[in-house]
Amino acid sequence: MDEKLIAPCGINCQICPQHQKKKAPCIGCRTRTTKKSQICILKNCQKECRGKSESCADCTEFPCKRLLSLNQRYQTKTGGLICPIENLQIIRQYGISALLRREERKWTCPACGNILSVAGMCVSCPSCGYTPADK
Repeated sequence: MDEKLIAPCGINCQICPQHQKKKAPCIGCRTRTTKKSQICILKNCQKECRGKSESCADCTEFPCKRLLSLNQRYQTKTGGLICPIENLQIIRQYGISALLRREERKWTCPACGNILSVAGMCVSCPSCGYTPADK
């Protein structure tokens, strides 16, 4: 897992199908300046801590209304598979390395060792086709 692909809001970009595309993949909002990342309210937050930190986990207002709203959308959209606030709490309490270790265990394909992909409530391996229902 790559630290640069953990968004400031706690989302792990590595499990996104847009990042895993073969042709013109998204490389995350930290390293890519796309229209979407330019207008992202959380990435471009003007709170005092954002100039000194790369993560919402360090903010004195954590979790803010915007982050709670984002978290709710992801919880609903993914059936609880992706929880940005939980990821940020791990960063806040144990550091980014702990989150990266957890995410690697959680999202590594048991069949081939590549990174799983999460699209909505569906989890699958883009390399070998494994899905958790294959157990």
